[in-house]
Amino acid sequence: MEFALFNLMSLNHAQETPEEVMATTIAAVQQAEALGFDATWFAEHHFTSASVCASPLMMAAHCAALTRRIRLGPAVVVLPLHHPLRVVQEVGMLNLLSGGRLNLGIGTGHQPHEFRSFGVNIAARTAILSEAWDILEQGLRTGVVNHSGVHFQIPPTPICIPGTLPPLFLAGGSPELLARAARSGATPLISQGLREAEAALPLKAKAEAGYRAGGFTGRDIPLGIQRYVFVTNDAAEQRAAAEGLLKLARTTLSLRDPVPQRDGVLMRSLPYEGEPSIEWLLERAPIGPAEKVARILAHDMRVLRPSHMSLYMGFSGLPQGQVLAALERLGRDVLPHLRRRQELALAS
Repeated sequence: MEFALFNLMSLNHAQETPEEVMATTIAAVQQAEALGFDATWFAEHHFTSASVCASPLMMAAHCAALTRRIRLGPAVVVLPLHHPLRVVQEVGMLNLLSGGRLNLGIGTGHQPHEFRSFGVNIAARTAILSEAWDILEQGLRTGVVNHSGVHFQIPPTPICIPGTLPPLFLAGGSPELLARAARSGATPLISQGLREAEAALPLKAKAEAGYRAGGFTGRDIPLGIQRYVFVTNDAAEQRAAAEGLLKLARTTLSLRDPVPQRDGVLMRSLPYEGEPSIEWLLERAPIGPAEKVARILAHDMRVLRPSHMSLYMGFSGLPQGQVLAALERLGRDVLPHLRRRQELALAS
């Protein structure tokens, strides 16, 4: 069981600057390494305040130079928005620069406005990713790319920095991609969102069906889950985190619209039908004292049986000091409890 720190790198309000977001992210990654996290992830999004991280590979490279042990990577490179021949070279470089600490997340993407701005047909994103995946595997494993496909035509091209393919993670729910993930040994990633563990079981079932269709026969598929957490005893911080989490949920839903409603880059917080109340989040979400957060995450682990848990806490809009203090509590008071539970489960 691996525990990772996820970095969406949002602008949570109009007063927050990209410089502040990047500084907090870098400090959080260094702190996560000191606290014993196994890995850290950086998102890729474009053109809105949902994320200032347009290049997760660039962020991973920067943080690799400031750390020594923690694994780093993109969650995910949105492959349909990139030429894979460039990605294969940058992945090779990053794996070398990080001393082999790269985890590679790839995904189809889902935000129509990004595809429109880049001039890519969103309806073809699964097929584009599949071809790009071929090119990544070929280039990293053989040091040469020679590809003739529907979306890419690449003559025999040597790669200066080949290497072994890093551990792969996939964000993309189509059955064909999940079956391929099984054949490649890649770990599917699902976002639990605001769901409690039982409500997320259909997401796992979908991933598992596709993965087993690819030939997997073990007891549990490898599975990465994304969870939003904030560890604090302070009631005001808890409410700020719950309000930030609801805003994040609203933004995430709005980004699926053909044209997201925004002012400049700043996303508007638009209520949606059936959204939870702040009081529900304060009661049910993993926001609050360490004991409560540990109990909820341990329940997630029992029900969903993930192999990888990605934890995100940068949604509160609170100043850097309060965010890093919450991360300290997460690493000091919650992760050891979860690791002990995992050891006991494996021993039983």
